[in-house]
Amino acid sequence: MKNKNLTTEPTPVSTAGTSRILLYVYAALLALIGWFVFQYIFDKKLSLTGDATDYYMLGKAIAQGDGYVGITGPERVPANHFPPGYPFVIALIMRLFSDKTTTIQAFNGFFLVVSLLLLFDMFRRMGRNIHLAFVGALLVALNFHILQYATMMMSEMTYFFISLLALWFFVKSDLKRPAWKDPYFWGFALGVVASYYVRQTGLMMLGGAGLYLLVRKKWQHILFMGVIFVLGVLPWQIRASKLGGDSHLRDMQRINPLRPEEGVVQGFGGWVERFWHNTERYITREIPSATLSTNVEDYASSVSSGEWLAGLALLALITLGWFHLRQYRLLMAGYAMATFALLLIYPEVWTGNRLMLHLVPFFVFCGLYGLYYLIGLGLEKVRVTSPLVRRVGVPFLFLFLVPSFIGQTATETRPGDGIKFLRQMARIPSYDPAHENYFQAAAWIKEYAPQNSMVVCRKPSLFVVFSNSYVTTYPYTENQKDFREYLTKRKTNFVVVDALGYSSTPRYLIPYVQANPDQFEIVLQLQNPDTFLCRFHPELGWHGPYNDKGMPAGKGEYRFGDGRKFVGTFSDGRMLSLTGEGTFYDPQGKVLGPATFVNGQQK
Repeated sequence: MKNKNLTTEPTPVSTAGTSRILLYVYAALLALIGWFVFQYIFDKKLSLTGDATDYYMLGKAIAQGDGYVGITGPERVPANHFPPGYPFVIALIMRLFSDKTTTIQAFNGFFLVVSLLLLFDMFRRMGRNIHLAFVGALLVALNFHILQYATMMMSEMTYFFISLLALWFFVKSDLKRPAWKDPYFWGFALGVVASYYVRQTGLMMLGGAGLYLLVRKKWQHILFMGVIFVLGVLPWQIRASKLGGDSHLRDMQRINPLRPEEGVVQGFGGWVERFWHNTERYITREIPSATLSTNVEDYASSVSSGEWLAGLALLALITLGWFHLRQYRLLMAGYAMATFALLLIYPEVWTGNRLMLHLVPFFVFCGLYGLYYLIGLGLEKVRVTSPLVRRVGVPFLFLFLVPSFIGQTATETRPGDGIKFLRQMARIPSYDPAHENYFQAAAWIKEYAPQNSMVVCRKPSLFVVFSNSYVTTYPYTENQKDFREYLTKRKTNFVVVDALGYSSTPRYLIPYVQANPDQFEIVLQLQNPDTFLCRFHPELGWHGPYNDKGMPAGKGEYRFGDGRKFVGTFSDGRMLSLTGEGTFYDPQGKVLGPATFVNGQQK
């Protein structure tokens, strides 16, 4: 079997021998299957990542005319962390339809179905086999990871759709025409800008298109594409620079964005180490799980030799399929290389395949095309030359992969995967106990707290959807002085001590609560797991100096909730480990007598 190299210009998809009825039948089947599967696995519950409700609140701000600002506090702070594209989509849905989160999630179903049709057409052009294109798009419609994000109120599916639409415009464009006279190339250029405003990885499409155009010496198209992109994103970049620069760029430089105190990557060696660890993870886990629609059970475990062999074998198969594509190899190669040039220097803690979700359909199709090519070689060896067998029979042979994509439900003895597992999760009517308690605390705030109370909690954007209050997170610092000043500056009324499982709560919040227990009056306590909603009393607890590490120490006083106070000199002013000598006073200021504390115990 000979590989036919790319022609100088993309040629139209041949329709000779291909019934238009078959084309429409396949398209209709994909649309129906895509919508059915979406309904089958649709989960009405909010995504608990936190980003989902961040997007929701930003969209709400735009919809109600406040602009692109945060509205979770008394101040209207200009937003700069997320690009405004997806919040703008949410705002449109709110204004035209409903502000219900389920309505916003339902629009992902529309994006999914249209994306499948776009992929079907692109696969048809890339492989010149309508049957293989149908099977490839079908497997994408059943892909666990794509479907998982399809029901979330997150930017992934919007970016998935817009980026595919931009690529579809590109493959439909006529490079023989001047760029500015081709409506499809205009659509591509504007689509890249739109995708960038949803996720900044939209920039990577320029890498794919640029490589494709560079080889064909289409300088005019390259210049036009670059000018449109620069002019399109310039307003956002100017705004971001005025607000302190790109927060994503700062996060990329940190060892762990969730723990800023760990610092930034040091030196060339630090970046090389990060690059290697990410390369290992993507080859052995992310790409195989995304392509084969499986789960990664444990990122913490070391990578085995079997994972390396399986990952490299799959990558070789994908590469083989890519090499033998009939068209747009350079477009796909440039797009993938530009994407991974960025992903491989991202912080290692950003695990999962959401950042490469837009490439998953092409991995699936290239993998299928690699198998298609190898089976074709085998058929030639045994002298099976029937075009019907090769062009129709072999693609339909791949339908035997469908059961593995459907997957299985989870039990006590086995993990779940595939669309059956997504269906199982969607049918669970409530959240896990920790989040149920968290949302009950939010409901208490909505019912009993004064209007516009400020609540400090771990996931403010999740909390605010149920509390309708002001919210903010606690500072990620072990410095007790800075922690106290933050709570006071934010005019905190309530604090939530949750059991959501994030390491930051026991690392930063709980030590401060233990150091000043009298500042936190429990107004709601929930069990299994323990969750506390506390009223904050800044006038109680430690009042005095702090040492160089921000720990309470020196001449000061500790004020108790019952009105007493202990005045003296302390080497440790935290109640949990209170150490020092001084005098006790009753609520009226009368001396009760001297006292000594050692490690929180009165002697």
